[in-house]
Amino acid sequence: MTESRRLIAHGLPQVLPETLGGRHRFSPLSLYVGHRLAAAAFARLDEVGLFWLDVWVLSRRRGGHWSIRGGRSTAAGPDDDLLAPSLGADVLNGHAQADGTTRSDVNADRLLPWPAKWVAYGVVRLSAEVGAIRFEGRRITVPDHGLQALAWWPGREKTSVELFDRKGEPISALLLG
Repeated sequence: MTESRRLIAHGLPQVLPETLGGRHRFSPLSLYVGHRLAAAAFARLDEVGLFWLDVWVLSRRRGGHWSIRGGRSTAAGPDDDLLAPSLGADVLNGHAQADGTTRSDVNADRLLPWPAKWVAYGVVRLSAEVGAIRFEGRRITVPDHGLQALAWWPGREKTSVELFDRKGEPISALLLG
């Protein structure tokens, strides 16, 4: 949570390590900061050499303080280099893939008389041709590795992500549910 708050305050570092190992066992991958929600993704190398993708969701509380609302750790595949440059659309089978979105009850830790309040989040894998996305009115530059964490309040309709090429021209859209 501390690293997620630091990223929200200062943004992603300009230079990421090319690979994990040795001194670099942890690296931020992407950051989305909306009006009331933020999502941060990290690559992590554990003690036995397995790569993990960690995603954390935070919400803004009164006074501007960010609190953790959920998250997950997923083991990366043996051939999945999280920091490698993104693949082309022909290899990825399209311009974007949603790598499993998740819903989390933000009231799960309290006994409340009203219904649960859900937040949805996930990581979108974008092709090398995608230079930016527009999500909930915010334009986000896509990192070179093509992984972007997103968080949203789920509604009755699916949430749309617009994809733009490196010149800023629209190329596709993705629905998150």
